[in-house]
Amino acid sequence: MTMSIKDKLRELERVRPPARTSVPPPVAPLEQLLGGGEQEGCFVVEQRYAVHEPYGAITLARLRELPGAVLGIAAKDDSVNALAPDEALFIDTETTGLAGGSGTLAFLVGVGYFEQDHFVVRQYFLRQPHEERAMLAALQRHLAERRGLVTFNGKSFDIPLLLTRTVLHRLRFDFASRPHVDVLHAARRLWKARLQDCSLGNLEAQILGVQRREDVPGALIPQIYFDFLRTGKADQLREVLAHNRQDIVTTAALLGCIGRLVQSPFQYAASRQELQQVGRLYREAGELETSIRLFEELVQHQQHGLDDHLALGFCYKSQRRFEDANRVWQRLIEGFPFHPLPFIEFAKHLEHRRRDYRYAHEVVQRALQALAHMEELHRPHNLLAYKADLTRREARLRQKQKTT
Repeated sequence: MTMSIKDKLRELERVRPPARTSVPPPVAPLEQLLGGGEQEGCFVVEQRYAVHEPYGAITLARLRELPGAVLGIAAKDDSVNALAPDEALFIDTETTGLAGGSGTLAFLVGVGYFEQDHFVVRQYFLRQPHEERAMLAALQRHLAERRGLVTFNGKSFDIPLLLTRTVLHRLRFDFASRPHVDVLHAARRLWKARLQDCSLGNLEAQILGVQRREDVPGALIPQIYFDFLRTGKADQLREVLAHNRQDIVTTAALLGCIGRLVQSPFQYAASRQELQQVGRLYREAGELETSIRLFEELVQHQQHGLDDHLALGFCYKSQRRFEDANRVWQRLIEGFPFHPLPFIEFAKHLEHRRRDYRYAHEVVQRALQALAHMEELHRPHNLLAYKADLTRREARLRQKQKTT
């Protein structure tokens, strides 16, 4: 049975924040082991990175140069258009599990941000579960200083988890109203066809050229924290904090690579697929001139690329460059006589703009014949989905010829 929102809120009300537990004192002070100290009732560690130092294939200074409009196109989110990288917080969490429910704690919250000539990573560490409210309150004050978020898979995991925890502690986080770039989503749009695996580790290696050494596996991190709570031994926590820091820096660097690829695709694209994906992003953002320039270049170097021609034709059509679009449809009909979409678009042009119902009817009949061949060959059913459209169009054009 699906719970209503009110029922969910009542359920949350019944869940109490973690009870105070006694953690054995660490063998050596945390300040010595982790390099941080207590601030605002919680333990905080800071690390600074010079933005002009290379991080694999890019410097973080390059990210700072990118306009928000470029990031908005990459994120497919207009709310990001006015967000400068300097105004964003880069967030990553380490948790006691992947379930993300009310029983999962974010025992480490890393926050990256630009400050003068450095990229700073501040990490809020939960020494004991009962310190969670103080940690979240400190994080809330930090969030108030910046207006945007950048995460890697944070829309699905990190941010919903933090929201759940703040509700339990009766704190208010305005995550929903903030521009939010999820780098995982943008990376998949650009590189899924090329890489298949768009995990942070693989993107870090394949796109940035960074190879981690002696990195703690993410699957072991919850147990390392539980061992710390049980024994007070914090040696392995250094590896956990290092892992979290690198995740945040990698997320920022990947956003820089994504942004520069979108901004200067002819300079940075490593494959045709990347140019295609950038062209689609510009088209979906309504930046048709840039999209047309990309697809014209692709078509020029591959005369029979179906997807590139289709994309170019629809860009022309969106700009009301109907004759240019018409030439694309005709070229595709000659080159791809078994794909119905160019036939449909050319028939629309003939019917609604040229009022040439006889010619449009001939084109539709050719498309139906092509689909009949496809059925005989047991070809993909997604092409056969056009059959109903073509059948209706054929009947309408036949009727129009009788009445004109």
